[in-house]
Amino acid sequence: MDSLLQTMSSSPGNVGEQSGAHVLRLMELEPHRLVAAFATEERLAADLLACVDLVREEAGSGDELIARALSGVVSGGKRLRPLLALATAYATWIGTPGAERAADRDRAVRAGAAVELLHLASLVHDDVMDEAGVRHGVPTANVRDGNIRAVLAGDFLLARAVAVACGLGQREGMLVSETFARLCDGQARESALLFDAARTEPDYYDAITGKTAALLATACRLGALAAGAGTEAAEALTSYGHHLGLAYQLVDDLLDLTGSDERLRKPAGHDVAMGVFTLPVLYAQEEHPRLAGLLGALQPEDDGTVREVVDLVKDSSALRRTRAAVDEQTRYAVGALSGAAAGLTPAGLAMLSELVACLARRAH
Repeated sequence: MDSLLQTMSSSPGNVGEQSGAHVLRLMELEPHRLVAAFATEERLAADLLACVDLVREEAGSGDELIARALSGVVSGGKRLRPLLALATAYATWIGTPGAERAADRDRAVRAGAAVELLHLASLVHDDVMDEAGVRHGVPTANVRDGNIRAVLAGDFLLARAVAVACGLGQREGMLVSETFARLCDGQARESALLFDAARTEPDYYDAITGKTAALLATACRLGALAAGAGTEAAEALTSYGHHLGLAYQLVDDLLDLTGSDERLRKPAGHDVAMGVFTLPVLYAQEEHPRLAGLLGALQPEDDGTVREVVDLVKDSSALRRTRAAVDEQTRYAVGALSGAAAGLTPAGLAMLSELVACLARRAH
């Protein structure tokens, strides 16, 4: 596979040398290995490389000042959303003689790039709102170039995401546009309840449905559309992505409380410190009444109180209950695949089932 990536990234002026190294690292991750085992390493590496190159090219296609602001944004990440777009397309094609065409494979790559550009746009905006200093180990755009230029850079990525999606068709362009609206809605719901100890479980799910699940659902739907899946299969794969996204966010919220600082690349309890009270914290309040008082009095940069909150969450059944919620969303995701079974190959169905289980295993 190394020789394949070196060959593909050797053309003059191509950004592929950086992309190729990034893809090599991605191929070591468990979800990527799982999809590669189904589609072959060569196919997945080539398609991810094409997707990452397209993302880099689109991000660098604007004004020099915007391109500079975005220089660190496209350098890292797990590329989970492009992986999902490709995986759902593969699950439809591979194993069905004559089903795959070169043009459809290119559409799947472009679908993955569109959803990744949308994801990156949301990250740039999130960093501005959170006043974040580092992402993927490098300074954020808002730190390097200021909030105004960072917001413009995020808007530029959004515009390029819609443009790439519109190149696939009107429905794809509308889907990406509507998804960004849902991302904004989820972020607004979360922002409205920052440092609010009265936040409820429905409030939490409303926020992550927009912030996380909408984007993963769109990745799966775009992959299905690229593969020419029928309406029923596309809807089922969209539901699969939705529940996968909820499970994925629940796992992230667990790890924020249980992971080490080195593993997370941020202090444990970061969400609590930022005033985002996630499901484990909400569960823990039911067992520790004084937790509501701590959360209600919490101030930014109050590290001592954050540590006390994290300790109380761990000293409760909240982590176990949240893991149960992850398992529930995993079952819903796998169950949704039954609606797409007629449009998927049997091996593709098994691969997607194992993929959601693989992503959920991080919680245990």
